[in-house]
Amino acid sequence: MVQKLNLTRDQFASFLQDHEQIKQFERLFATVDTIDTVTLDEISISAGNAEASANDALAQITRIADALELLTQAPLIENNNSITTDYIDFDGTPPHVDRIRRMAWNPSDQTLDLGMEYGVIQQIGQETYARVENMTGVAIPNGTVVGFVGVGANNTLSVAPYLADGTTPTLYILGVMTHDLPDSGEVGYCNVWGHVRNLDTSAFSAGDILYASPTVAGDFTNVKPTAPDNVIPLAAVLKVGAADGEIFVRPTIEQERYYGEFYNTTGVTPVAANTAYALSWDGATISDGVMATGSQIEVSESGLFQFNARVQFSSSNANTKSAWLWWKLNGTTTYSNSAVIGTLSTNNGYVVLRNSQFFSLAAGDYIELMWAVDDTSLAPTNVAATAFAPAAPCGLIEVTQIQQ
Repeated sequence: MVQKLNLTRDQFASFLQDHEQIKQFERLFATVDTIDTVTLDEISISAGNAEASANDALAQITRIADALELLTQAPLIENNNSITTDYIDFDGTPPHVDRIRRMAWNPSDQTLDLGMEYGVIQQIGQETYARVENMTGVAIPNGTVVGFVGVGANNTLSVAPYLADGTTPTLYILGVMTHDLPDSGEVGYCNVWGHVRNLDTSAFSAGDILYASPTVAGDFTNVKPTAPDNVIPLAAVLKVGAADGEIFVRPTIEQERYYGEFYNTTGVTPVAANTAYALSWDGATISDGVMATGSQIEVSESGLFQFNARVQFSSSNANTKSAWLWWKLNGTTTYSNSAVIGTLSTNNGYVVLRNSQFFSLAAGDYIELMWAVDDTSLAPTNVAATAFAPAAPCGLIEVTQIQQ
């Protein structure tokens, strides 16, 4: 009876290192399997006059011995189920069953699907995820806009629904959740580039650009926000649907430029002539990252800022008198060549001085607008509203960050 060895490629791969060695042993055992009769318990050779000569039988034995010697010399390799090969062809005919740790060809997206936790199927090369942790106290649903709020266990970003109302810096935005992420320190995936599916996009139209909402944390809006809200384009709508909607996430994150406008509507009376005073600010029209406390206008972040100021002076007599405006940093440093001067000689008349300056500031620096007069009858003055015109504040200052 003829018994062949019939060793498979997988059996060769259990102790051989590379694809070339596997092919060599396949050829070797193809030769061995041509031998008429081989058993592991005993070797029986029929060498009758009609079948083979004694020399033929000896040659067969020699080939078997050589093969066994090669096997004993093969390197001992741990059987770790690894495969070394030139390439892998995936079956392109659907369907296949998605499951965690499984890869399969996706004919629709023309790439590989990778099964992950929470039923997430990543289209390799077409989606990028960040590993994130939920410590908010409630589940974060699929499709929620999130920003990072700290660092969790194992150096993982901790995230929460993001609200673009100006209270959180734009740089804290991260992306969109690609699955429901339970609470209690659960770790999952945030899509920072690519498709997010199975959403309610019925409020939008295909092709809409979506922004982080300034009114509902974690939500989208297709209406571009305005200051002081954050303007963060996040995604485009690919499919409209109540439950099967689809978006493409591509956050456009720019560092914020801060600003503020402050006013003084109370007026000031100088105590002495030729004496420096810092003008105080009693209200704000708008501000983000710039604040006024008394006379100090402080910036929360470093950058290059432009300050534009105007102060309205009035005179109580007809004497010729002058007023000065200039800038001071952190209460100690007077900026050289920063003064402007105006002269007035009209009783009950007005003169408006304007001063504009660039300042390179560090976070926490503050600027003060200094003023002085050479006659106490000249003073910064507020004018009330009339029937035909609004009020004219004593002073107004605008702050704009022009470089980060």
